[in-house]
Amino acid sequence: MNKSDLNKIVKIIKKYKKINFNSKDDLFRKGILDSFDILNIIVDIEKEFHIKLDLSKEKKFIFSAENLSKKIKKK
Repeated sequence: MNKSDLNKIVKIIKKYKKINFNSKDDLFRKGILDSFDILNIIVDIEKEFHIKLDLSKEKKFIFSAENLSKKIKKK
């Protein structure tokens, strides 16, 4: 996992929720983010990293900064 990418993702998330969180926290299941936040964050990540994220085929994706960073690395 690229630490720089992880820091960019954390910064994008904090743009919508100004709270402290662990990079492994499932931000949706913990109630920190709602579905609109997630959509906005995905759009921002796609723009920042020039990629297209498709999470629709994920059965139990944990919406954490760390998992998003891993998905970006795979692209």
